[in-house]
Amino acid sequence: MIRTLLIVLVLVLSACSSQEEGDFKQAQKNIAQGHHKVALTFLDRVILRNSPSELPLEAAREAARISFFELKDYPKTIQYYHFIVLHAPNEKERLEAQKQIASIYFNNLQDYHLAIIEYSKLQQMPHTDLEAAQYKMNVARAHYYMNNFFQAESEIDNLLRLRADDNIRFNALMLKGNILVGKKEYAKATDIFKTLMQNYPQKSIQENVGLTLAVCYEENNNFKEAIKVLEEYRGKYNPPEYIELRIKRLQERQKNAPGARGLRK
Repeated sequence: MIRTLLIVLVLVLSACSSQEEGDFKQAQKNIAQGHHKVALTFLDRVILRNSPSELPLEAAREAARISFFELKDYPKTIQYYHFIVLHAPNEKERLEAQKQIASIYFNNLQDYHLAIIEYSKLQQMPHTDLEAAQYKMNVARAHYYMNNFFQAESEIDNLLRLRADDNIRFNALMLKGNILVGKKEYAKATDIFKTLMQNYPQKSIQENVGLTLAVCYEENNNFKEAIKVLEEYRGKYNPPEYIELRIKRLQERQKNAPGARGLRK
C-alpha cells in the first residue's frame, strides 16, 4: 500500500515538473516570437505553482523584464519583484529587487506614498553610507512632491549629517532651497542658493541655480540683486532671449516699484 502511494506521488510530481517545464518552454517560444502577453500567461503558471525547482524564480525574473521593458506594465512588474524578494535565496538579488520596486513606484508610477514605504524597507536592509543618503534623498523628494515640506526638510537635514558624495550633497542642498521656496521662506532659500553657487560654481550653472536665486530676490522685491544675477547668466543660458526678457521685466518692475526714482510723470 505504501509502495503504491509512493509510486503515485512520484508520478504526480513528475507530471507537475513536466508541465512546469513545458509552460516555461512555451513562454520562451512566445518571447522569441514577440508575443509577450502570451508569454506572461505561461510564466504566471510556473510562478503560481511555486515548485521547489529553480523555474519559478527564473520565470519571475523573465516576467519582470518583459513587463517592465516590453509591456510597460509597472504594477505587474512590481508583483514579480515582490515574488523575487520573498523567494530568492540570494540576498543581493532580494536587495536589487527591492530597489526596483522602490524605483518603479517613485519614477514610473509616481506613487510617492508607496515609494516612501518601499525606500523605508531598503533602509532596513544592508546598505552603504552612500546608498543610505540616496534613499533619504528620494524619500525627501517624495515628501516634497506631495507638498509635505516639513517632513521633506527634516529628511534633508538628516541626510546632510551623513557622509555623502558631492553630487548627493549638491542635490540635497538644491532640494532644501526649493523646499524653502515652497514655504515662501525666500531669505533662507537665498542663502542656500548663494552657498551652492559659491561652492559648486560649474554644477550651479548646469542646474540653473542662479535663475532660482533671481526668483527669490524678485519675490522679496530686491529687483536690483535679481537683475545682477541674471546679467551674470548672459551668454550662459539657452535661449539667450529668455534672460533678456526676464531682465527687461524686472527693470520695469523696479521702475514702477513704490518709492522708486524715475516714475513716469
